Amino acid sequence: MIKYWFVFFTGLLSFPLMGQQKSIAAKVAIEYKVNDTLDLMVELIQDSASRAYFYHTFLSTDICNDKVCLPIQVDLYWNLMGEYDHFSVPVGHAFTKFDHQHFDKSDYNLLHKILLDTISPMRDYAVEDFLDKRGQKYSVQLDAVTRPTLKVFSNVAVPGALYTVYALWHVVNGPIKSMIRQRLDKLYKQARLETYFATSMQADYQRYFLENLSSEQIQENEKLLVDLLYSKDEYIPHYAWNKLGHNFYGNPDKYNRILTQLEVLKPHMQLAILKNLKKPNKETKEILRIKTLDTDLSQKLKELMYKLMNYEK
Repeated sequence: MIKYWFVFFTGLLSFPLMGQQKSIAAKVAIEYKVNDTLDLMVELIQDSASRAYFYHTFLSTDICNDKVCLPIQVDLYWNLMGEYDHFSVPVGHAFTKFDHQHFDKSDYNLLHKILLDTISPMRDYAVEDFLDKRGQKYSVQLDAVTRPTLKVFSNVAVPGALYTVYALWHVVNGPIKSMIRQRLDKLYKQARLETYFATSMQADYQRYFLENLSSEQIQENEKLLVDLLYSKDEYIPHYAWNKLGHNFYGNPDKYNRILTQLEVLKPHMQLAILKNLKKPNKETKEILRIKTLDTDLSQKLKELMYKLMNYEK
């Protein structure tokens, strides 16, 4: 069962993020039943420094069935779309693998990469399927023998930490993803997250902003749309340009600023913009005249520029 409620208080909580102490304030919580023995409280938080929003939970559990690694403590974070974002280990704690060896930096980096992989083989196999049933590995700490990971799966888990990786993958990529996503539409409107999504570096956030921008909202969000023309994503700039529409394409007072920075745009966006512009004024033509002196410009771009420069009402 999912339960939402608002937590009213003025106090701040603190958590370690990439080795730094930052403050967060709880907003909304979701009860997440991972399995019959593990229930988590996933809270909506906002980082006081970056102002970024995340869903967060603290997990403390004994995770290895064969006891060759120690219990873990970890902070887990999802973005507002329900996708796993990152994890952090509280100061003074460490993940361990076979025979209680501590994770090193490369182990943590590999774990993060694996957790990001939503189509990992861990999605379709039970943890026992990853074990070499014929192999044996001696544990000094336990004075016992355990099973190693099958070589065919050696690249999908941190060596010596199969149970930890498998359990965490299913926590961060389990039902919580859809629970968070189901909350987004309501949260987006209530918290007025338009600017936060549009100015995010995440293409999924930018796309959500564009998809939920009504025709009545275009004018008041025009600056945000123009800024999205410079998005690093291949698709977002075109989507934003289409949203700006004919009122923008036919107003040089609006589009001249874009022309002055034309070279910053992706080549396919340069072509799309020049093909759509109407009614250039004197300033437009002077900007384009200077641009045509650039020997690195393609012939196609120059042809479109000359066409606009010779435009007559």
